[in-house]
Amino acid sequence: MPTFSTTEPIIEVSVTHSDPLFVVDTTPYGRADIDCAVEALCRHPALAAPRGRRLAVCLRDSFQWLALCLYLKAEGGSVLPIHPGTPLEAARALARETGCDFLLHGDDATLEPLPSEAEQQIIEPAPGGELIQLSSGTTGRPKTITRAWTTIDRELDSYVAGFVEADGLTPIVACPVTHSYGLICGFLAGLRRGVVPRVVTNLNPRFILGTLRDHPEHLLYAAPTLVSLLVRMLPSGQGFHTVMLSGAALPAPLLETLNARAQRVCQQYGCSEVGCIAIAPRAESPGLMGRPLAHLSVTAGRAGKSPEEIRVAVEGGRTIATRDLGYLDKQGQLHFLARLDDTINVAGINVYPGDVEDAFLRHPQVVEAVAFKRPDPYAGERVCLQFVAREPLDTEALRRWSRERLSPHQVPMVLEQVEYIDRLPNGKVSRHRLAQAHAGAEVAANAETAAESSQVREATP
Repeated sequence: MPTFSTTEPIIEVSVTHSDPLFVVDTTPYGRADIDCAVEALCRHPALAAPRGRRLAVCLRDSFQWLALCLYLKAEGGSVLPIHPGTPLEAARALARETGCDFLLHGDDATLEPLPSEAEQQIIEPAPGGELIQLSSGTTGRPKTITRAWTTIDRELDSYVAGFVEADGLTPIVACPVTHSYGLICGFLAGLRRGVVPRVVTNLNPRFILGTLRDHPEHLLYAAPTLVSLLVRMLPSGQGFHTVMLSGAALPAPLLETLNARAQRVCQQYGCSEVGCIAIAPRAESPGLMGRPLAHLSVTAGRAGKSPEEIRVAVEGGRTIATRDLGYLDKQGQLHFLARLDDTINVAGINVYPGDVEDAFLRHPQVVEAVAFKRPDPYAGERVCLQFVAREPLDTEALRRWSRERLSPHQVPMVLEQVEYIDRLPNGKVSRHRLAQAHAGAEVAANAETAAESSQVREATP
């Protein structure tokens, strides 16, 4: 790719409607459009010769980002994709923390050099370039994850070969293509299959449902929260073809509803360090994650025995500890139970939050529920539950209702109705953060009660 002067204006992209490689919302883009967009961005010398550089990208134009991503992957560049809704100062901080040399941002695609921090170690990118990501942050501060493009190519080969149910379907990618789920599994895997992915950035549910209706043989990639909204809004005469779930197990009642409205519901399991680990071409239960991909070696507990941490052996002799609890059944399929940190140990008996949540979500008035733990001087830990309901509920009556559906050690000690459940920016729930917030509120309440008691004693003659 030639080097362009930094004064050259950005070339306006002309859309080629013949032979599109992918579509963003309703606009198709072909090879000529990609070349044109890349040529415009290569007015920056650092982009014209990206090998050996680390680039952070925060662009609102998804087509521009995807065109650049394909170019960097081919040219051996390293890139950190940042969600386009991230404020500029936060994007700068992320870029510096991950050792990036430049940040590309703004509607005018400004390339900003990043001054190296004195204490920051110089990071050499992998030969051939790499994709830089951040972990979800559900169990602590997000970690920087780097994966070589060659490793991602192996994942793509294995993913496409192991998910033949997707052949011939149109991927509808209604999740961020700055995240590996949307970028690798939705977008790049679609290109690898030779189909035309449709990337949806207009997240109005009616627009998404219209896109699905216009492409009846579709494969929808979306977060569980969006899928739960879409299935509630789905017109009576319309159904889903194939839906892929990832990121969090769908509650059992919602999964049952979705299976009734879709020809096929799939589920995949993975982590930032490895990418996709397993795929279930039919999600018959929330924890069923399917058979591990062929290029990976996965160990966990065994059916009928104690579950164990899911571990994945990758190239180079490394083993990734996922911090997830699960087991492999007799057919070699992986089952996920809970995050290790989220498992609640009540008097030596493990309680998995999903089991508790599924029970409460079967109550006709409860629409959301999240279970978490708190210390208990007698049982070690106890179950707590926050829930959202259609109307105010009597928590004691709700607890009595739950005793008919849960074992005694699963019944929440604390039931709290809230207007909404706090979530991380990625849409996931951090049970650890909920537990900390609940503990902090309890400490504050106890301190206030103690202060009031002290004032009463001082005022008593």
